[in-house]
Amino acid sequence: MSAFDWRTASPEEVDREYSPSQFALRPLAEYFADYRTRSEEVATDSLIRPGQPLLIFIHGGYWQDLSAADSRFNAHDALRWNISLHATEYTLAPHATVEQIVNECLVDVLRVIEMTKPSRVVLAGSSAGAHLAAMCARDAVVAPLLDGVALLSGVFDLRPLVVTPTNDALHLDENSATRVSPQLLGPSGLLRRALLAVGEHESSEFIRQNSEYAQRLLSAGTDTHCVVVQERDHFDLPYDLLSAGTAVGDWVLNILTEDSHVA
Repeated sequence: MSAFDWRTASPEEVDREYSPSQFALRPLAEYFADYRTRSEEVATDSLIRPGQPLLIFIHGGYWQDLSAADSRFNAHDALRWNISLHATEYTLAPHATVEQIVNECLVDVLRVIEMTKPSRVVLAGSSAGAHLAAMCARDAVVAPLLDGVALLSGVFDLRPLVVTPTNDALHLDENSATRVSPQLLGPSGLLRRALLAVGEHESSEFIRQNSEYAQRLLSAGTDTHCVVVQERDHFDLPYDLLSAGTAVGDWVLNILTEDSHVA
């Protein structure tokens, strides 16, 4: 367990722990450019087909960066496996609060499931998107519709962010951060299966939050798999979502694709 304690650390120390680019294998700008390039390689309208298995992906960016247009970088893998891929769009902070963003994601997740009537569905998110996916998966209407949720490099207790520059756009205080922290709210007990994954090249705080939320879900009876993925960081881990032979991809594909023969 990490010896770091955000309650007693300086704001500068907390900020470093919650700055994933400090630990990444490549510059952040390269990742963001690659997200967009890969996402533009496949036409959006070819990624949704009613009745197919469906992966819904909620992007990160600390609730204030990136978009759905940057978040279809697994499109080629989706087409290969005959899986529909939907990237959720939401209003970025400071134009929306975190609570409002959660509600927007809930509406979108329900809308795309009702529209496509998928045979199976996995809800996934990375970083802030993992937080949003976790909040959606607590919902009494959404949870029973999900065959699984894949939470990558998530922040599940938002209180440490209050003292960091990330909060300049979020305007959280301890009370409002608590209200949108799934680690503190506890899971609903309705979720069947969950993957909690974090990269080897991430801070001790991201690894701690990943492990502690996995324990929270296990305590509620969710079939939960928790893993630290070797040779991955915060920003390249989402590439694995539909990639066979990876810890994340095998978990997702085993749920979405009956004949994938993924171990």
